[in-house]
Amino acid sequence: MKNLLKIAAALALVVLGFSPPAMAVQNVAATKHNLSSTNASPATNIYTPDTAFVCGFCHSPHTEAGGPAPLWNRAATGSTYTMYTSNTMDMVVAGSPASISLACLSCHDGAVALDQLINKAGSGGYVATGASAGWSFQIGATVIGAGATMANAPGGTVTNLGTVLTGDHPISVTYNPALDPQFVALATVQASALQLYGAGTDQVECATCHDPHEATAPTFLRASIDTLCTTCHIK
Repeated sequence: MKNLLKIAAALALVVLGFSPPAMAVQNVAATKHNLSSTNASPATNIYTPDTAFVCGFCHSPHTEAGGPAPLWNRAATGSTYTMYTSNTMDMVVAGSPASISLACLSCHDGAVALDQLINKAGSGGYVATGASAGWSFQIGATVIGAGATMANAPGGTVTNLGTVLTGDHPISVTYNPALDPQFVALATVQASALQLYGAGTDQVECATCHDPHEATAPTFLRASIDTLCTTCHIK
């Protein structure tokens, strides 16, 4: 019945002259975040031939450790970060990455091994603080080796942000247009395709602009690059 109602609603939109907005495709298996042997582009993406465990590089249905994302399965980075600063920025940046940004940085700061998991696939693989699964990684014919991090990948093949975040868009920012009139109203951004985080739904994080499961944009953007920036910035 629900499917029939959805079809009827879609047909009604067509009859009335409207077309529904394009929807993002949630299919991490078809993205560069699929580090398993099932990666669709092994010539250009990091992968391991040692497991077909697609989701397990980030999530596990039985992990008990908590973390920055649901059912989080990666070891904590433990890195100290240098956050973004600017004399022209009025909004408040946290002293260290928070929320979902820590999930992204657990790979993209180049400090934690790609296979440093809390719960390895199969029985008996649970280690609360995380442990290497012993998998070897490669890009095409280039073998990176066991215990590989983003920092070990060939130049230009992955985004290795490191721990100095001053050259990237600020993260863990409290979005508050009252401090800067050159920004769109909070409620407007909250209603957009972008995602704000935190208890007040007002925190700008890595995943505000990037959806790690998004399969239609190579850089995982939540909105078209033509409109992404102006969702928040008045220019």
